[in-house]
Amino acid sequence: MYNHHHTSNMQLKRLFTILFLATVSAATVNAQEIASVDTIKVIENARNITISYTDSATVLTVDSPTTGNSFDRYTYTVSRLNDSKKPERLQSSDDMMFKLSFLNRNEPKTSARKIKRYFTGLRYIYWGWNFNYNYKSGIKNSYEFGCADLIGVDWLTSKYTTLGVGLGFGYNRVTTTNKALFCMDGDRLSTIAAPADADVDFARWDTWRIQLPLMFKQRLYKDFAIGVAAIVNFNVYSSATNRYHVEHTRITNMITGIKQRLLTADAMLTIGLSDAIGIYGKWSPFTTMQPSNGPAFRNFSIGVTINF
Repeated sequence: MYNHHHTSNMQLKRLFTILFLATVSAATVNAQEIASVDTIKVIENARNITISYTDSATVLTVDSPTTGNSFDRYTYTVSRLNDSKKPERLQSSDDMMFKLSFLNRNEPKTSARKIKRYFTGLRYIYWGWNFNYNYKSGIKNSYEFGCADLIGVDWLTSKYTTLGVGLGFGYNRVTTTNKALFCMDGDRLSTIAAPADADVDFARWDTWRIQLPLMFKQRLYKDFAIGVAAIVNFNVYSSATNRYHVEHTRITNMITGIKQRLLTADAMLTIGLSDAIGIYGKWSPFTTMQPSNGPAFRNFSIGVTINF
């Protein structure tokens, strides 16, 4: 009795399979009379293959496991139409094949996009011109350069958005107005007029700093992007150098022990081509020195940056 029932089930399954293949073949022949279209769909790890029949259609349902406890469900429908309802064209594969994602009920409704992390280097290389303002005290505009992200880590939070942190360096130069020199007035860096018979080559004040940038970049259109960075500066070394001639004698003196602020910060905005070249503007809200230790001016800068 059991063997007879098992044999009947096997025969039914074979019969259904033959009917389905015959139906698909008939649909294919009809389709070729309308338009010559070949459609191939490969489904990885097919599971739970189900074939169902109605008076007007045959439906194939296939499940394909994905990550976790979720799976993708595919359905393929072959419709039987009367001659009066004969379609004018064959449906495209996009019309006939639908992909639906299902998650286990115990899992959250949505899954978070995986954030990509990668190491970076030699980014935010910049050169610009400083514009000093407020309490300049004989100081004129000068220049800066550096590499804010000599080495760092970026997190790609979406296809167009990047967050990063880095470690780099910066250099800033300040010069005096004509016929002025740097000097130390006690513990305070100041400027004085050069001797009347002196021919000044230069008087410059240089500051080296270690930079810790926190970076945000958003691509707006293709490679066109905008970048925003908050930069913490550790001003580790500062010195001033004068060089001038008196008659036929060249005099050079260097001033060290300058009491610059240890910590300052900059805000930087960059616009341009991502990972290529851009134009930046940078504002320094903190003075490099306390008023009691030297010129307490502020500055902003405009320049060019590479690989931001």
